Amino acid sequence: MSGNSDFVMVSERGWRRGFNNLLDNEFARWWRTRMWWVQTLIWAGMIGFMLGAVLFSTPDFKIEDGVMIYAVFAGIFPAVAVVIIMQGVLVGEKKDGTAAWVLSKPAARPAFILSKMVANSLGVLVTMVVLPGIVAYVLFFIRTKAGMDPLLFMAGLGVIFLNHLFYLTLTLMLGSFFNSRGPVIGISLAFLFMQQYLIGLLPVLRYVLPWTLVVPLNNQSEVVVPALLSGQPIYSYIPIMAVLIECVLFVLISLWRFKREEL
Repeated sequence: MSGNSDFVMVSERGWRRGFNNLLDNEFARWWRTRMWWVQTLIWAGMIGFMLGAVLFSTPDFKIEDGVMIYAVFAGIFPAVAVVIIMQGVLVGEKKDGTAAWVLSKPAARPAFILSKMVANSLGVLVTMVVLPGIVAYVLFFIRTKAGMDPLLFMAGLGVIFLNHLFYLTLTLMLGSFFNSRGPVIGISLAFLFMQQYLIGLLPVLRYVLPWTLVVPLNNQSEVVVPALLSGQPIYSYIPIMAVLIECVLFVLISLWRFKREEL
C-alpha cells in the first residue's frame, strides 16, 4: 500500500508480507507532512534555549552542570511527546476501522506492528534526538571553546534515544491491549513520572527502569548520559542493557497481542 488508496505489488512472504508498503505509508506521516520539521523546531528550540540559558548565564560555568541540564531536558520532555504521538498509532486505526481494512489486503499483522515501530522510531531519532543534539553540541562548543568528544557525544545521544524508545514501545504495547486512548496515554505518562517514587520504594529498580539513564536520583553520579558526555565512568551498564531488553520485550508482546486482536 502506498498512501491509503493506491496499491503496488506485494513481494514479501510470511510475517514480512506488506511490510515495505506499510513502512512507506508510515514514513509519509512523518516526512511528507510538516510533522518532522515542527517536531524538530520544538525540541531543538526548547532544548537549545534552556541549555543556552545555563551555559551563558554565569561566568563560573561548570561542564557538569551543562551536561546534567541537557540530559534532563533532552530525556524527559521529548519522552512526553513520544507518548502523545504514539497513543493513537494503534488505537486510532482500530477504532476507525483502518487496521481491519489494511489487514484485509496482502499485509501480515507483524508487518503492521513493525512498520509503525520502525517509522516512528526513526522519526523520534532524527527530530527529537539527533537534530536537537547537534544544536546542543554547537552550544557546548561555543561555550567551552573546545567541544566534547564526538564519539562520546554520539554515545550519549544513543542512550537518550534508548530512553525514548522505551516509552515508544511501551505505548505501542499498551495500544495493542486497549481500544481507547485514555488508558494508553494515562498509564504511559504515569509510569514516566512515577519512576522516581518506585525507585525510592525499591532501590534495585534503578537498574531496570530508564529513569537513571537521563535523570539523577540522590547521587548525581548515578546517571548514564551526563557521565558519557563529560567523559566520566558510568556507574553501571546494567540499566542500558535492561532497558534495551525491555524494549524488545514490549515489541514481542505487541506482536503476540495484536495477532489475537479481533478487528
